[in-house]
Amino acid sequence: MVAFKKINELVYLIGGRSDTTRSIRECDVMLFCHDVDRGVTLEGRAYSALLDSTRESLELSGIRCVSVAHPWSQLTGEKGYGAPIAMNRLYFFSLLLKKFSKIFRFNLTFNPYEGLIKKASPKFIITIGCSDDLCEAARKLDVFHAELLHGIGYTFVPWEWDKKETRHLPQAIISLDEVSTKAFSALYRHNIFIKQVAHPFFKKFLGSEFAILPKEWALADIKNKKEILVTMQWGYAPHIEGADSGVLALSNGLFYAELEEVVKQTRESIFWRFRFHPVQYRQKEKYSELFDFMDVFVRNNDNCEWKDSTYKPLPSLLLRCDGHITMSSMVSYEAAYFGVQTIALCPTLRGDGQYADYFEDLVESEYLKKIEVSVKEVYTWAVSVGKKQPLVADLFDSDDLSSWVALKARNS
Repeated sequence: MVAFKKINELVYLIGGRSDTTRSIRECDVMLFCHDVDRGVTLEGRAYSALLDSTRESLELSGIRCVSVAHPWSQLTGEKGYGAPIAMNRLYFFSLLLKKFSKIFRFNLTFNPYEGLIKKASPKFIITIGCSDDLCEAARKLDVFHAELLHGIGYTFVPWEWDKKETRHLPQAIISLDEVSTKAFSALYRHNIFIKQVAHPFFKKFLGSEFAILPKEWALADIKNKKEILVTMQWGYAPHIEGADSGVLALSNGLFYAELEEVVKQTRESIFWRFRFHPVQYRQKEKYSELFDFMDVFVRNNDNCEWKDSTYKPLPSLLLRCDGHITMSSMVSYEAAYFGVQTIALCPTLRGDGQYADYFEDLVESEYLKKIEVSVKEVYTWAVSVGKKQPLVADLFDSDDLSSWVALKARNS
């Protein structure tokens, strides 16, 4: 392994990417996610609504936790809540070794997660967005590994997990709602355990913990106006690398021109909150044109705002807003939890569109409408929409995630 050590030292000297794996400590639970899953800010640090709220509850129960950032995250150390460990250089080295092995036909394999897990000696691993290598390492080292779904309302198993080998899958799926639980039950044939839990972050807003919410997550009062949330997505601007122009290209890359007109027509009656997707606001240089557009749009329309609505927690917005507009965001399920109705505008959701089966349960329960966009249609909905009864049954009827994890960790 002399070559291994020399290559690692060389990568360290030339800079590579940040790495703090040497400082990792022993723990009971390891939590993995990427920058895009740290969508909230708390005390000046990037905060993962799902993982960090779970970590806080676990630590209150005396469970030792360590957070690790997936490659190639940059919100590590003091930039992230819980000081996430950076493993970028270690991962970079593993890619180099894999490449050299292929070129020179060496019989060398190196899984960057094995050493991390061995050093931390966790009893439980929770991930958002796990890789094949991480799944394989956890199974090899006999550490229980659960993937926490980062959203609500999955109607099918994504990421082609139903086609993967069992060794490249987690041992459990943590679901946040009945729809996702039903969809992921297809993985039972891989002996994957499906655990449905109460949403760990939403309980802070709708449960008994509401009184201890940080003041910085509160929104300024908007007097005498209805408030509507618009969640924006990252696949509708063909000039941006990676955008799915095959779905639909919007002229401004964010929303329909018809919506712009409705905003202008409701200047006196509606306050519009525009929320960027984490993929966008965690990569502001890549999506700079979109942020420049929104800055100009807000200056020209004083009944609009995007910064608070992007950086404050989603539940803070949903508690205040009367309606929600999106192209096809899964936020529609979160909105329903808070009694907020949605109109979804993407044409792929209608008729024989590629995603026509999305949100059908919300359509049936009248929390969502799929409409063909027009100024009249959007205006009529916006001025008349009001809150419904919150769809919160799953929140309080399911087990508590931190309690379940703590029990598993203590009994391992």
